[in-house]
Amino acid sequence: MPTRTVRTVPEAEAARRVEEIIERRVRCGDPDREKLCDEPVELVAYLVAHQRVPAEALRCDALDALVLLEYARRAVPVLPGRLDRLEHRVLTLGIEAGLSLGELAVPLGLRSRQAVQHRLLRHAAAERGASRSEVAERAARRAETRERAWLDRHGSDLLSCAGRLLAHRDLLAGAAAAGGPAFGTSAGAVSEAAPGAEAASEAGAEIAEAFDELAESLSRVPADPRDPRHAARYVTRTRHLAARLRLLLADLAATGATGATGATAATGAAAAVPAGHPVHALLARTARLAAAHQSAAAPSPPARSRP
Repeated sequence: MPTRTVRTVPEAEAARRVEEIIERRVRCGDPDREKLCDEPVELVAYLVAHQRVPAEALRCDALDALVLLEYARRAVPVLPGRLDRLEHRVLTLGIEAGLSLGELAVPLGLRSRQAVQHRLLRHAAAERGASRSEVAERAARRAETRERAWLDRHGSDLLSCAGRLLAHRDLLAGAAAAGGPAFGTSAGAVSEAAPGAEAASEAGAEIAEAFDELAESLSRVPADPRDPRHAARYVTRTRHLAARLRLLLADLAATGATGATGATAATGAAAAVPAGHPVHALLARTARLAAAHQSAAAPSPPARSRP
């Protein structure tokens, strides 16, 4: 994913946006308002989960939420993967509520509707593991053929690793909480270790949430990929599962301080797990499979025409 520029949002503006969201939800009689909170990231998560308010309120919520996410990228110790997932959901919410791409560009500090479209495509690629741009459509079709062939050979291994990894949810969430997480930040932001037990506990909770999302994705993959009625759904949902796996592995790596790269990056998150524990080998194998799937699913660059 290309390096992104993070808009600087003063704390006072973030606080004002939080107040406006809460006041708006109270004014319009949000039936879920007893669950409202004033912490920026959790408030954004609330907005995308609770939408039983008029469309006008949702449009205002989406614009304010994007500002809060930009603030959080610099000022809140939270894993970047979670912020990216929330941003994708907020952008989708804004579009469904009737906002234009140009309107959504403003709170993100982007200059054009095309920039928002590119952001959406990158988020979708992270979620589904494939390009959806018009220019890349032919390459994407060729990539789908390669992806199907890869899944025929390795899909069962990928799903098996995901299932086995879920069995270590509590272990790895606890390791993230106990390991003194070094929260990653997006480009342009300063990376700082979040001090104290509260930040460590938050890291563990976020890893647990990512595991829950992975479990949901795995449960939706059809059991028999050879059934013609489920073939397309199997590819789509396995692609989504692989994207979830990569996000989880990136978040696990962000909680470690080993600085490992490549296929071993996932093991950096398990620094608090005793050496020799089978989860280390499982993380490394899962990372290799997820990376290999991503390579198989990625469209090849268009061939250059000869002069």
